Amino acid sequence: GGKDAVMESQGIFQIHPKQKGRTAMTKYAVDYKLSVPMGGVRLTGGRFGRAFENNLSFLKGFDPDRMLYWFRTHAGRPAPGVPYAAGDGHFENNLHGQTVGEFLMGAGTSLWWREDAELRAQVRALISELAEYQQPDGYLLPVDRETFKTKEYPNYTRAWLEFGLLDAGYAGEAEAFRLARGMGDHFNRSDVLPYVNVLNLGFQGILACTRLYDAPVGRREDVDTAVSAYEEDWWLDWLLADDQRAIYQHPGNHPHSTLLTTLEGYCDLYRATGREKYLQAVRHALKMYEDKWQHVGGGIAMCEMDDYFPGCNWLSPKHNYNELCSTNFWVLLNQRMHRLEPDNTHYVDEMENSLYNVLLAAQVEDRGFHYLNFLQRTKDLRWLDRCTCCAGLGTRLTALLPQFLFTYTDTSVHCDIYAPSEAELPNGVRLRVETNLPDEGRMKVTVLAAQAPFTLRLRLPPRAAENGESRYETHEAVRAGDVFEMDFPFRFRATKYTGGEEIPGRERWAIEYGPLLYGALGAPNPITLRFNPAEPEAWFTPVRLRREGREVAALKLKGDDCHEYRAYADIDTEPFDVYPIVEK
Repeated sequence: GGKDAVMESQGIFQIHPKQKGRTAMTKYAVDYKLSVPMGGVRLTGGRFGRAFENNLSFLKGFDPDRMLYWFRTHAGRPAPGVPYAAGDGHFENNLHGQTVGEFLMGAGTSLWWREDAELRAQVRALISELAEYQQPDGYLLPVDRETFKTKEYPNYTRAWLEFGLLDAGYAGEAEAFRLARGMGDHFNRSDVLPYVNVLNLGFQGILACTRLYDAPVGRREDVDTAVSAYEEDWWLDWLLADDQRAIYQHPGNHPHSTLLTTLEGYCDLYRATGREKYLQAVRHALKMYEDKWQHVGGGIAMCEMDDYFPGCNWLSPKHNYNELCSTNFWVLLNQRMHRLEPDNTHYVDEMENSLYNVLLAAQVEDRGFHYLNFLQRTKDLRWLDRCTCCAGLGTRLTALLPQFLFTYTDTSVHCDIYAPSEAELPNGVRLRVETNLPDEGRMKVTVLAAQAPFTLRLRLPPRAAENGESRYETHEAVRAGDVFEMDFPFRFRATKYTGGEEIPGRERWAIEYGPLLYGALGAPNPITLRFNPAEPEAWFTPVRLRREGREVAALKLKGDDCHEYRAYADIDTEPFDVYPIVEK
C-alpha cells in the first residue's frame, strides 16, 4: 500500500517482505515478542463494532475548510469558514493545526481495517494541501517559527500532526510518510531543542520522536533527539524509588497524566537502546498508578489543574479526573508491555477494563467524546467540542479497537480481547470470533484457515476466574477447522470508596458485574441505597432493558423499585452515582 515508495533515502530502515504489517526488526536492541495486526481484522458487531461505526461517521463530519483555516491564513491564502472551537476554544485557537492531526489520526487508522472511498478522499485531500505548505527544511506547522518555540507547539501540536501523518502513511499514503519525515528532519535540527522539555507539558514531545523512529521512514537521529532533548534521568530515579512525587509533582510547568505518554516514549527507547533502566522505570510507574491513581473501571485519577495527592480519587465533577487522554496513554502503554511480556495477562486486563468502561463510555454516539469521565452526577458536556485533545485521541483509540483483539508470532496467535470479528493475520491464520462479551460470557473461536499447525492461546478474563486472575489457555497443533468454545461465568465485585471525598460515618461502594462497571441512576447525589456489599450476588439481578429506544445492560436491586443500576458505558444524560452511599 505505498509504504515501500518512501524508502529511497539513505538511513531509512526498510521492512523485510516477511515482516509486512510488523515493526522493522533491524532497528532495535530489543525486539517485541508479539506482533500486532495493522490490517486484516474486521469487527462484525457488538459494542466494539458499534463504536467503530460511530467513529467513522464522526470523522466524516469534519469540515476540511475549518481544519485547514490556520494553514491557509499562515500561507496568505483565502480561508473560508472559521477554525473549530472559535472564540473560547483552547485547542485550535491556541494550538493552530491540531485538528488536522486529530482527523488524520482517526481517519488514517480507520483505513487500516476497512477501505472507505469517502474517508480516503478526505485524507488524500488534506495531505495534498499540506504538501504545498511544507517548507524545504520540513517545517510544516501553521505558525511563524518564533511562535513555534512557545506554548505546546513543539511538543503537543507537532506530535499530533506527526502522529496523524504516520497513521495515514501506514494506511498506504506514501506522501504522508514523506511529510512526517520532513517534520522530523526539521525538529532534529531545531534551535528549540535545548529547552523544549521545559515548555508547557514539554515531556509529551518524546513520543513524536520515538513513533517516527518506529515508522518505515525512521532514522537513528530520532532516537538521539528523544534522548538528548527529553530524557530526565532524575525522574526515572524517582520512579525506581517508588516516589509518588514522580506522578503528581513533576516540576515541568505543571503535573499531568500526560506523563503516561512519556512512559510510552521510554518504553520505545528501551527497545531502541536496550537500556534496562527505561523498562524498570516503566514497570514501577505502572504499579504506582494502579496503587494510588486508578479509579474503579480503569480511569486515571491524575489529570491537571487541580489539587492532587496519592489516593485522592476525586468523584465530584468539580474536580478533574478520568481524562480520556489518560486512558489512551494507559491502553497503549499496557499494549507495549504485553508485547514485551506475552505471558503476563495483566496488561491485557488493564487494556480491556479501560476500553469497556472509559473509552466506550466516553463516546457519545457519532457526535463526540466526553473529555472527563465523571463517576458522579452527570457526564462531561465537553463532547460538544469535537476538537479537544480527548476527542482527538478518542478517534484514534476507537479506530485501533481491531488491533487490540489479537497478537501473534510466526507460529502462534493470542486471542486477547473477544469481540465479534474475523481476522486474517500475516502468519497465515484466519479466525472468526463469535461472542456477546462484555454483556454475557460466551465465546466461540473458529479457525477458518492455517498454513501450518500453530499454537492458540485463549485468554480467560479475570472476572471469569474463581481466583480473579486471568490466564491463557494454551492449545497446541491447532489446524483449520478447529473450534473452541468457552463460557465465562460472570461474577460481582464490590469496591469500597477511599479518597478525598469520603463521607464520615458512611460507606460508599461501586459495583461491577463481569467486565462492566455499573452506576446507580438517580438524584440527588450522592445517592443512598440499602444492600450488603459483602454479598452483591444476593442483592442484584442482571437484566436487559429497553431504554430511550436502545437496549442497555442493567442490574435490578432487590427491594428497590426507585433506582436502576445501568452499565456505565450505557449511561447517557441521566444523573447517576457510581459510588452511592450504602446502608446495610
